[in-house]
Amino acid sequence: MTSKSMLIQVRIPLRLVRQLDRMTQEGLYTSRSEAILDSVRRLVLGYERADRFRLALIRSFSRKPGTKSVEKLSEDLDPGEVAAAIRKAYPGKTIDMIIEEARR
Repeated sequence: MTSKSMLIQVRIPLRLVRQLDRMTQEGLYTSRSEAILDSVRRLVLGYERADRFRLALIRSFSRKPGTKSVEKLSEDLDPGEVAAAIRKAYPGKTIDMIIEEARR
């Protein structure tokens, strides 16, 4: 292992491992590791390109603070107004459903 990489162990559901194996057999990737690395790379790129305001909203409503996403968000917005706007934009959906949708 070089200093520029790190071994990370994860548990993946069997159905997903089978899909990874299928993609490897079809020649899309040379190994499971390459497929997983490509997926993580795409996830990080998507995060980096995402709307910083949207990410800050998701964090604030999931009560998982982020660092340096949007400077002084609470000074610019009233949390009650933001909550009302989210309820209006996503009628009948729970915050978990909204977050899941935003992550897609």
